[in-house]
Amino acid sequence: MGVLLELEVKRAFKDWRFIVFTIGMPVVIYLLTTNGSTSSVGGTSVTRYLLVSMAVFSAIGAALNAGGPRISAEREVGWTRQLRLTSMSSTGYIAVKVLTASTVSLAATVALFLVGRLAKGVSMPWSHWIGSGVAIWAGSLVFCTLSILLGYLFNSTSITIGLMVVNLGFSMVGGLFWPTSTFPGWAQVVAQATPTYHLAQLGHSTQLGQAPAVSDVVVLAGYLIVFAVAAAWLYRRDEVRV
Repeated sequence: MGVLLELEVKRAFKDWRFIVFTIGMPVVIYLLTTNGSTSSVGGTSVTRYLLVSMAVFSAIGAALNAGGPRISAEREVGWTRQLRLTSMSSTGYIAVKVLTASTVSLAATVALFLVGRLAKGVSMPWSHWIGSGVAIWAGSLVFCTLSILLGYLFNSTSITIGLMVVNLGFSMVGGLFWPTSTFPGWAQVVAQATPTYHLAQLGHSTQLGQAPAVSDVVVLAGYLIVFAVAAAWLYRRDEVRV
């Protein structure tokens, strides 16, 4: 399992297109949207507020794209069938995919934080940096699990579009590009039903040195359970078909 995990992580970081779209694009969006901005939102500066939002966006993109596409491709070429003939358990295979996605997600979060500190001069206590980073990384496990689910739901041709729709849809509706306080009332209700909203709230609260809201943790835990159960069911269905 350790060898496979090492290979998966190395393969993810060697794909320059993956790095550009999951880390490079959020960095560019952050730099452009905060250029010359002196306003504030959510009790902090726009530069600091959007740092968390774009870190969440980057972490989600990394989590989604690190697992699902590999699984859908491996299913089509028969790699998953070959693995079932080895000593590796199904739990080990899924665990490797989740750990790979979470590793890349952590790297994406750290990269955005470094850009905010070095390029934009964002300053806050180390405890706030670490607390916010850990909150975003831990919350991104929900999307690591969702990625596994989508890997069994889509084939290698359609999963790219599926991931794009899920990522951008959740991100826009969940308020990563615009504060949900600017949304109409009904849109705020919809936003609060998304996992992206609650993950961003975790990041923003810990960035300010506040304890995470229980509601945010509960909602994310609920999504994690639902995605994990659905992914397990699809895996078993796929196993029966082999």
